Amino acid sequence: MLEMLIRRASVIRAGGGSSAIERDARRGLLQRVAPGAYVPAPVWQALTAVERHVIRVHAVVPRFGDEVVVSHESALALRGFPLLGDWPERVHVIDPRRDRDKVGPWAHQHAGPFVVDEVDVVDGLRVAVSRQAAVDAVRRHDLAGGAVILDHGLRTGAFSRSELEAVAALRPGVPGSRRATAAIAFADARADSPGESLSRAVIHLAGLSRPELQVRFPREGPLVGIVDFWWPECGVIGEFDGEVKYRDAGPRRGRTPEQVVIDEKRREDALRSLPGVKTVVRWSWADALRGDPLVSALRRAGVR
Repeated sequence: MLEMLIRRASVIRAGGGSSAIERDARRGLLQRVAPGAYVPAPVWQALTAVERHVIRVHAVVPRFGDEVVVSHESALALRGFPLLGDWPERVHVIDPRRDRDKVGPWAHQHAGPFVVDEVDVVDGLRVAVSRQAAVDAVRRHDLAGGAVILDHGLRTGAFSRSELEAVAALRPGVPGSRRATAAIAFADARADSPGESLSRAVIHLAGLSRPELQVRFPREGPLVGIVDFWWPECGVIGEFDGEVKYRDAGPRRGRTPEQVVIDEKRREDALRSLPGVKTVVRWSWADALRGDPLVSALRRAGVR
């Protein structure tokens, strides 16, 4: 992906001319991703949102020299973290030379010192460690957005809760500190996907009782299934129904989408037949993002 990044300065050093690049950009053959940096338009169109942000990071950051550190959501993008909502248009860096933030068309330069031990090198760039980048980013997100970031980091072992708490404690008065503290307390490594993290936040903010996560059914004996959410007090199983299992070949394991649906139906029937299970509630990304459909479905099923 990065090999497709075309830098005008590199082309000139190699003996080429910049006029051809500008002409191709005007004709729509190249996509400008930063001053003097381009990607072939078909490649850009095929990239995911996070891949586009990663390209922008590599296009923008070298312009600021070796002292800046990639930070916030930009650091998380380089490390493969998910994000709820759109990736930022601007690249985020911390610049220890600045005494105040500067927001430009291509980058948000955050002022402040940076501890050398809190920096790694990722793909040739100096990048904030995951725990620092996560706390800085979560200060800018609501509970759902924070849960998506922090659940992923806890689940993958990128950091521990105590490490997050230590980072947050270093700057208790900065904007968003309360938001970050709440998100750290709420985070749970057992959430198995961004959709489950979002769903947990929706359930919590609606005041519904807290479910158990990733519960094996039955507790002993041959496995019927491991469910996303379980409310034992009312016998309700909750399942976040991400579309990836139907679209992507990997999760389907050689099955057709139709066979996946049939297998899910059989699994759900088997779960309903177990002692103590009254019903199974399923919901989609759209339901979780809107919130009300998910909450209403759980309330109708008896979750209080």
